[in-house]
Amino acid sequence: MSTYYSDTRPGKKLLFSALLSGIGGAFHFGYQVTLTNPAQYAFTTFVNQSYHDHFGVVLDKAGLDAIWGFLVAVLFAGGIVGSLTLRFFADWIGRKKALLLSFFGILASSLLSIGSYFINSFELYGVSRFTMGVSVSMALGMSGLFLTECSPKGCRGMVCMTTGIFVQLGLFLGSIIGMPDIFGDVETWWIIYLAEVLVVSVVMLLFSFYPESPCYLLFKGYEESARDSVKLYYNCPDYLVDKHVKELKDNIQNNTRSMNIIQVLRDPQTRRATIVGATTAFAMGFSGVAVINAFAVEILRNTGLSIFQASIANAFLSLSTLIGALFSASIIDKHGRRPLLLRTVMAIVAINIAIFALMRAYNVYHAQWLGYCLIGAILLFFIAFTIGPGPLCYFITSEMIGQHARSAGQSWAAFVQMASRTVILIFYLPLSNAIGSDYSYAILFVLPMLYCFVFFYYFLPETKNRNLMEVEAEIQKLPRLPCSAHQTYSTDNAQQEYDRRDLRQVF
Repeated sequence: MSTYYSDTRPGKKLLFSALLSGIGGAFHFGYQVTLTNPAQYAFTTFVNQSYHDHFGVVLDKAGLDAIWGFLVAVLFAGGIVGSLTLRFFADWIGRKKALLLSFFGILASSLLSIGSYFINSFELYGVSRFTMGVSVSMALGMSGLFLTECSPKGCRGMVCMTTGIFVQLGLFLGSIIGMPDIFGDVETWWIIYLAEVLVVSVVMLLFSFYPESPCYLLFKGYEESARDSVKLYYNCPDYLVDKHVKELKDNIQNNTRSMNIIQVLRDPQTRRATIVGATTAFAMGFSGVAVINAFAVEILRNTGLSIFQASIANAFLSLSTLIGALFSASIIDKHGRRPLLLRTVMAIVAINIAIFALMRAYNVYHAQWLGYCLIGAILLFFIAFTIGPGPLCYFITSEMIGQHARSAGQSWAAFVQMASRTVILIFYLPLSNAIGSDYSYAILFVLPMLYCFVFFYYFLPETKNRNLMEVEAEIQKLPRLPCSAHQTYSTDNAQQEYDRRDLRQVF
């Protein structure tokens, strides 16, 4: 252990564990979301050939689009299932083992995808997409949970941001590897999944040597193991270990049993934190990123770009998300969660209006320069997204909720994110065909983000460098809704009684 200690700088072992959890889980989510975008022709050709071999029928465009749309969306349907199992595995076998289980699921799903290519079965490919969704959803939620519990509060934001960074890295590499000129071809797309098999195998081996999170160990009563875990992850000298262990024990707040996903909504305090975290995940889903990730190449082609130009632009935009996430990691513990979310959500509203206007203008004037303006607008969107709701949705729930309810709260955040993406991918194309891609984009991604901005203004507390008691104090400083009368009482008991009646407790 290094003789230098700072609670605002993560130690090497904590950073390496964050690296492994990101490469093993979050990376594959971004990778899976985007690889079907540039390689869409290869995959749809595979689906058509497989369908013909099985049923003797060549699909028309409408039928092929329907099956392909289902295969794209089934990843997030699996994600919904994974989010609902997150709490069970997190509390039953622990954070570390649950992460390893999710890594194994990613490995098995990748092998199923490879197998579907060699036996020419689009049905097996659909199964592999579903199980991949289950696994990456568990990995995403568990990474935020594990890293929050392993990190000193002074550098918690920076460490937890690695989850968002690796999602963006996966998006970037998936957009490159999935290009037709690399591995996104009819004959070579299975190699895309072989790369995942190799990566996750190495991660599973290395991550197995790291200890469980100290919070989980304390919650289970293993204090000596928790001390060793604190010493490793906090990179602190021996004389500070007891201090950190005591603070973690205080934050557990003497809760003797964990809450499930129903109980967490019945208690006013945990309900409020859970819904704020779930709304952050909702903002992530309805920001427009799901459609841009899944259909960016097609959207850009519809504004006059060639498929090669659209693919290159998509890769460049994915790179911008990675740069934005890296920048966000450097400022998250300086500026705080609340100002970042408020400013970026408002920026996303303005940018989405600009994207709608550019799409509408192209449909009217068909000027190719509008396509390049659209690339610029999407670039600004990605920068705002990766600084705000993109990475914050993965861990902000864990910062606002106690140990006994943390896994259940994280499950709801993961559920809302995956459900949002599923709903968007199911309805975007039919809505786009009915009223146009421009109006459907405005309806789906402007009004919901305006709602999120208002919600965050009234209900999102600052969590930077704060423990649970300090977060509760921040809640009392939040602006009140106009319909909620402002009133204070002199005694603590009277104030607590008023707080229980406060309209904000509904949330």
